[in-house]
Amino acid sequence: MSILSKLKYFIKNSNKKNLELNNHSKKSDDVYSMAILQPLLEDLPYLPFNGGALRPVCITYILNEIIINQRKMILEFGSGLSTLLMARLIKRNNINAKIYSVEHNQSWAAIIEDYLKKENLLEFVTIIRADLKEIGTSSFGNLNWYDLNAISSVINNEKFDLIIVDGPPANTEKIKFSRFPAFESLSNNFANDFCLLLDDANREGEKEIIKFYRNKNKEIYFSVVSNTLAVFRTSTGFNPIPIHY
Repeated sequence: MSILSKLKYFIKNSNKKNLELNNHSKKSDDVYSMAILQPLLEDLPYLPFNGGALRPVCITYILNEIIINQRKMILEFGSGLSTLLMARLIKRNNINAKIYSVEHNQSWAAIIEDYLKKENLLEFVTIIRADLKEIGTSSFGNLNWYDLNAISSVINNEKFDLIIVDGPPANTEKIKFSRFPAFESLSNNFANDFCLLLDDANREGEKEIIKFYRNKNKEIYFSVVSNTLAVFRTSTGFNPIPIHY
């Protein structure tokens, strides 16, 4: 085997081993976080953990952020497991906080709303049904994003100190920048001190969004949690990360 072939073989196997280590690390983070989440899961209706949901480590980070850094106004794009667990946390811990959750899938929104109703959690959550419509952006062209009028008519001039971007779908080449408008279209509704979270930070589209936003906002602190959750915050505050190596 030539030196060049050996080098290519070494690089290929090194990359494979690094990927395996990253996957093992993520699984360990999620297993640990599931144990932390148990008080919000035991003796309560089963919640659907599926591939589209935020990872347990990301949900735990969010719940810690709400408590540790005293987040009061939460704006979420993409309703689901995180919505329900945040609401359970707010109720159980008697926290003065409110969640506005934006969802484009009418059937899924109805399911989440039904869960919230059965657990008497609707006073903590407002589900905003907003269809996907074409919206122009400054840097990524026209994208399909939530109907801005539907969102604005509900949130009005509210200021949010925790923004969670886990929607709309952005998992193919054609729609990979679909989550960018959350950073631009509603920036006037961000509080002076805010934490903005972007899920799936390991994907190419999200990486481009992160790069663009960081270049425009160099004063904002940036970090990544367990390879997949991008965190932007205006102040360092207390670190809510559930596990740190």
